[in-house]
Amino acid sequence: MTTDELLQLLFPTGAPYSLTPDQQAVVRHRRGPAWVLAGPGSGKTEVLSLLALRLLFCDDNDDGHRIAPESLIVTTFTEKAARNIDDRIRRYRDQIVAAQPDLAAVDLSRLRIGTLHSLCNDLLQECRAPNYQNVRLMDEFEQAMFVYEHVSSDPLAERRDLWATFSYLFARHEWQPTYNYAPSRWNRAEALTDIFNRIVDDRVSVPAMHARGGNWQLIAQLYDKYAAAMQTEFRCDFAHLQLRFLEFLGTPLGQVFREGGGGHSGITWVLVDEYQDTNLLQEEIYLTLAHAEPSSIVVVGDDDQALYRFRGGSVECMVTFDAACRTYLAGTPTVSRYPLVDNFRSHPKIVEFCSNYIEAFPATRLPGARVPNKPRLRAHSSISGNYQAVGVLSGTNINHLSTRVAQTIRDLRDHDIIHDYNQACILLASTRESPQNALPYVTALRAAGIDVYNPRNKAFVQQEEVSALLGALSSLLDPNGASIPPRPPGVAALINECRAAYDVVAVQHPGLRQYIERAVGIFRQRPGQYVESRIQEIIYYLLSLDPFAAWQNDPIRRIRLGRLTSIFEAFASTPVPNRPNVFRGNLRTDEGGSGAMNNLWLLGFYHLLFGYLSRVGVDDVEEEVVGAPPGMLPVMTIHQAKGLEFPFVFVGHLNRAGQISASHQLETALSQFPTRPERAFQRPPEQTRAELDVIRQYFVAYSRAQNALILMGTTAHLRAGRPPCGPNRQWLPNQALPL
Repeated sequence: MTTDELLQLLFPTGAPYSLTPDQQAVVRHRRGPAWVLAGPGSGKTEVLSLLALRLLFCDDNDDGHRIAPESLIVTTFTEKAARNIDDRIRRYRDQIVAAQPDLAAVDLSRLRIGTLHSLCNDLLQECRAPNYQNVRLMDEFEQAMFVYEHVSSDPLAERRDLWATFSYLFARHEWQPTYNYAPSRWNRAEALTDIFNRIVDDRVSVPAMHARGGNWQLIAQLYDKYAAAMQTEFRCDFAHLQLRFLEFLGTPLGQVFREGGGGHSGITWVLVDEYQDTNLLQEEIYLTLAHAEPSSIVVVGDDDQALYRFRGGSVECMVTFDAACRTYLAGTPTVSRYPLVDNFRSHPKIVEFCSNYIEAFPATRLPGARVPNKPRLRAHSSISGNYQAVGVLSGTNINHLSTRVAQTIRDLRDHDIIHDYNQACILLASTRESPQNALPYVTALRAAGIDVYNPRNKAFVQQEEVSALLGALSSLLDPNGASIPPRPPGVAALINECRAAYDVVAVQHPGLRQYIERAVGIFRQRPGQYVESRIQEIIYYLLSLDPFAAWQNDPIRRIRLGRLTSIFEAFASTPVPNRPNVFRGNLRTDEGGSGAMNNLWLLGFYHLLFGYLSRVGVDDVEEEVVGAPPGMLPVMTIHQAKGLEFPFVFVGHLNRAGQISASHQLETALSQFPTRPERAFQRPPEQTRAELDVIRQYFVAYSRAQNALILMGTTAHLRAGRPPCGPNRQWLPNQALPL
């Protein structure tokens, strides 16, 4: 099958949808590195899937052969995106095989597709890499507990002068350099975790930190202690997983994997989605995989939609991809550049507004802020009509504004402009139902008779099923609460809130209370003895009782309870420092016959598990459902909305000026120690970076709209004349009319 035959089969003449010339150019890309600049709504997922199909099923590639599925690597930012691409490839495969049955021999099960983390884990195991044998991969919760247990209590980590250098990592109410003591242990653990991850993700030279001396040497020593502890305990975090994969690629076995031989066909193509959120470590992995000529790597992304600097993403990797190719790839590579600027999503006036917005700010015109010579977006949607597609909704205060928003959405439904409330969406910086965030909007919507879908309005631990299960377990293991630590106060407060939540459900479900009282009675009769059941077994039994058993019929509650179960398992599996034969999941009763567990064990349980949940916290579940259930209006964060689209989008929190964050300051501090000086970025000042991050965040929000975009803010917010409303007070009134 040729590429022409493939495209004619999938998009026959006269079909309602066909590829644009720009999209076809990407699908037809032959060899060498390629830079796909894919604007919002430009069909990048479709194009990436079609390029993979061409490589797998067409025999008019450079060498005249189809490539083996295991020779193609496709990485995405999320598992959901990986499933989306995989599903598209498999659906198209059915059409291809129906037309040419001989192509059924192409085995898609051998295709390497997923997030980079998942692929690194799978490939290291598949290749039996010596540096990744019998290793337990730690998630964020396990990593934080591991740092808390193995590093944060080190005397070096308790030095107040050390943390004075990194005071920006702590909120002012948590710790300040003027205090005559060091930050709390959990605060230190969280700060160290952030530093360790950035050291790895940003390819920071630890030897250079040692050589600098002073507090940098102390941080380097703590990092070495952390790395050594992971080695001893056969643990690995997500950042070091990728580092181990990069190290593996440099070994003889890794070279065989990359270039072929010994049963390996080698890696001939690398396709990367959402490249704007990659980091320097990931950049080096991708370009090491594609090092051998002709270096066929295709990166797809949009620097204007970079959202994850706070997680270590470096948008500069996307902006300077051509320079990275010259640094890492063999020979003198020519980087093909493919702009995808046709927007298939939005009304032309929305497309024009988004283009004008991203180009309006002086910060976005600075060298290195955006990909050079980037073309403007171009409307290519079937949505049309000479109406006000972009408008501004204002109010004298937040309550007045919220009432106007609710009435506008109600009018849209009453006049059948939308047929269901889930065709509209409110995007905010935070959806917590507090007065400063989503509460005024949610209150006004409900007063207008509109059901609201806001499943992330609470933190994970505040959800009823989570707090009740935590409280039930605490009441079972510490019936009188005698071991609840008085400090830090946040831990005690959370424990007591969870126990109160358990008390409420125990009244409604006496079977649960009877089980816990019966278990405590048995424990009283066996003072100082090990309990037959481990903590995980007790949790599973609690989950078999109502209300937890009934709650598991709700898919979202079931996911939350499953996550909490995995947290308990991670707690039980966290190694005890210097005690290799001690298993944290084993339970031993108090010698005094109180019915409680051993006091030292309980203190560890409270400080580790409840300490993490109260200090660091866990994000609530990400819903797999797109949008919201029928009849409900979704209230979402801008990050949640990435990749989604809605006919009517209302964007709030327009008073969010760019604020320098700990991520910006840590990024600056660590940039002094590059492992690869030739890839050390000349970033703009921190305040400019903060402004650019806000501009990009709201560009993502504005570009979600299909039929209409409504910016909503108080009169004071809209007059501020700063991002995200525009570079000055005159810009927004000239771009959008008031509603």
